[in-house]
Amino acid sequence: MGFFAALQLDVVEASLAHARPKRCVVPSKHASSHGQADDSAAVTETFARCSLNSTIIFSEGVDYNIFTPISATNLSNVEIQVQGNLHLPQNITAIQTLVNATSSKSLTWFKFAGSYIDYVGSPNVTTGWINSYGQAWWDANPVNGTGTASRPHLFNFDVTHGSMKYFKSRKPIAWGVALSGEDIAVTDTFVDAYSDGGFPFNTDGFDVSGTNIRISDTVIYNGDDAIAVGSGSSDIIFERATIGYQSHGMSIGSLGSNQASYASVSNVTFDDVTVVNAVYAARFKSWMGGQGLAKNISWKNIRVYNVTFPIFVTQSYYDQGAGTGADRPNNSSVTMEDFTWANFTGIINTFRPGDGSCVTDPCWYDVGLQNLNHTEAIIIECNTNSSCKNFVVENIQVVPESATPPTMICINATEELNPELGFDCRNGTYIPV
Repeated sequence: MGFFAALQLDVVEASLAHARPKRCVVPSKHASSHGQADDSAAVTETFARCSLNSTIIFSEGVDYNIFTPISATNLSNVEIQVQGNLHLPQNITAIQTLVNATSSKSLTWFKFAGSYIDYVGSPNVTTGWINSYGQAWWDANPVNGTGTASRPHLFNFDVTHGSMKYFKSRKPIAWGVALSGEDIAVTDTFVDAYSDGGFPFNTDGFDVSGTNIRISDTVIYNGDDAIAVGSGSSDIIFERATIGYQSHGMSIGSLGSNQASYASVSNVTFDDVTVVNAVYAARFKSWMGGQGLAKNISWKNIRVYNVTFPIFVTQSYYDQGAGTGADRPNNSSVTMEDFTWANFTGIINTFRPGDGSCVTDPCWYDVGLQNLNHTEAIIIECNTNSSCKNFVVENIQVVPESATPPTMICINATEELNPELGFDCRNGTYIPV
């Protein structure tokens, strides 16, 4: 095919992706039933009827009860306009029953998949919300537990050529948006998992596993990773964000939990982010005994305020809820290559470090860190002296609340493999070179 013929084909495909002549307004019984009726059947029917070249509209000023999960996985060239407010059930037992009825004991409330899908919420802060009523779940956390049993995931967006704008989630029960696929742009999102009671365990903002995904201009207050980039991801950008409350920051991983699978992440950039009252800002986590490669990752222009661990790398991660993983053989690592941390400013949380997720002694985030002072600007724990290569750390201007010199913990980031590291890898006062 010649150049101009290919160009014409691209133009035709692009115009088709924006030709959505069919408009489908989702009906609601919320008002007529005084908030009691379930609108899920009407939503499912609308998505089935309007799965191609359509605009599906949840009307502004209208409430919708989504009491059973919605799955629309054969969409093509569809815009989903969420101008009204969507409500999950407030009955914990009813949701647990649905989760437990699945063979995997795992359930996602909204699943959208296909090509050329655009999710458009409302720029009006009072409408366009998904209300999950997670506070009751968080308040029901078992003593010394890591979350109420049988919680659902909220949202799965598995798309080729898609976008999300003005996505707003209030009090998600757990696990927010799973982004997978390729060529996805996400902008102007808001996730509110702030709790005035029990800790909001596992309230991830975005869990990413895809290619060419850009997330811009977001606000995420939660109790787990604001963004976690998982295996199979490449060409990911997370930029111009504010994250916090008790966030676990911007994470790569965890990688290598399945020792039989090769983990791969490449070309990821976190840029221009403000992190407030979080446990972590920049975080890498891989399991001891895992295998794979994480390459060309950077965190740049990061502002931290009251953050416990501004820069944190561990290649011996474990899941607090699943035990220490001490029975895993330490016979391999997920290799890290070409990592950069640059232009960090702000304050280390020295006086009240950590968050409300600690249910073990020592706390999961302190395990393996001997002589921890919570004055550490940088913690880098490489599993072996060959598992970390070409690290660059520059212009790190973070100081402890105690106004003492910042310190660091560094293990196995050898000078031979990391000639531009920017400091001598050791434990003690952080002194750039």
